[in-house]
Amino acid sequence: MRPMTRILAAGLSAALLGGCGKNGGDDAPPKPVPMVQAVPVKSGDLTRFITYTGSVEPVKTARMASPAEGPIVECPVREGDRVEAGQRLARVGRSRIAKTGLTAAREELRRQEAEFQRVEQLVKSGSLPGDQLDTARSNLRRAEAQVAAMETGADDYEINAPWGGLVSKVWISEGNYVAPRTPLVELYDPQSLVVRLAVPEQHALSVRTGTAVQILLDAHPGKSFPAEITRIYPELDRTTRTVTVEAVLKEPVELISGMFARVDLPVQTANDVMIFPESALIVRPNGETVIFLLEDGTARQVVVEPVLEAGGKVAVRGMKPGSTVIVRGNESLKDGAMVKGMGSKPEKAAK
Repeated sequence: MRPMTRILAAGLSAALLGGCGKNGGDDAPPKPVPMVQAVPVKSGDLTRFITYTGSVEPVKTARMASPAEGPIVECPVREGDRVEAGQRLARVGRSRIAKTGLTAAREELRRQEAEFQRVEQLVKSGSLPGDQLDTARSNLRRAEAQVAAMETGADDYEINAPWGGLVSKVWISEGNYVAPRTPLVELYDPQSLVVRLAVPEQHALSVRTGTAVQILLDAHPGKSFPAEITRIYPELDRTTRTVTVEAVLKEPVELISGMFARVDLPVQTANDVMIFPESALIVRPNGETVIFLLEDGTARQVVVEPVLEAGGKVAVRGMKPGSTVIVRGNESLKDGAMVKGMGSKPEKAAK
């Protein structure tokens, strides 16, 4: 290549290189401002709920048992029947069994009466000591009492409803032979149905009577019913380490004993706090928890100490009401970074 040609080529190369350096620096397009979503911080109370499972159970129940041995001669009720107070539930036949016993008891009474008269005559004549008469009199009174008892139990035993309710179980049918204290019929009062649940020991002390709860029933899908804690059992179950709690629904709901229920029970409340979505929280490698506030187009980092987290919300103290916290687009922000709120025009950075 000729000397002049080399000089022109070198000059052209230098010009091209200089031009590339200028375009890559001063003329480069500005870095885009990050888009973020922010929401206002609200003041109020935040409550943490835990859902426990329970069931619908009756408080007022009665299990009727046989008072004596004998056959079931009548059982006019079945499961699901509604009964009134005093209505017959079952009858245990006693007349046939008692007839033989009563005959024997009366025969024994006649024998003791004759014996007493004989001893009385002998004592009067001096042939027997006076204490023999006392023994004969005692035997006679015992025989009289036996006859009275057999006469009382000679009739059939009727088992009647102690109050109006719903028959839940029937263990017998006509013709069954039962022993004393054998369960016959069980009934419950449908007006006494409550939701009963077991609360673990760690939350047992946070439950109070009068606390408002929400109950969901599988039998009523998509509905939530307000209820109130009405009873807390005074001791823990030794096996499960849980305390039994009862809740009563505040409005009429069709219930059946044994229904499955879910109870949203409040276990912790933070009062008079600042509340915002938990997505605003960022945990730094050093363990600090921070949030970013949106102030005039700038993300300002603030260290916070959450008081309570519940239902996707966070409660903190020490913040001013009306602050705007960034909840999306905050993952890689730095303190003082210029940002743009979603749906708004670019904002100037704070000076």
